Amino acid sequence: MITVSQQGTQLSPGQRRQLAFQQQARQSFLSPVLQQQVAETIAAVEARKEQGVKPERVWFEERKEKGTPSFAEWMGY
Repeated sequence: MITVSQQGTQLSPGQRRQLAFQQQARQSFLSPVLQQQVAETIAAVEARKEQGVKPERVWFEERKEKGTPSFAEWMGY
């Protein structure tokens, strides 16, 4: 088994700038309201999982057909 050690690994100045920018941008994008909404949504999903409720279907089939549609059907004529 090979053991990889990351000791002594340094970021270049460009990488440090990029990391600082990402951290700053992440904080500005996650407003307190958004953080609260995300936390509430995750809590609701977890509660549904514990109750054994199946997730809501976001996508559904409008119709099931076989074959290749014609151009007129595709354009809605």
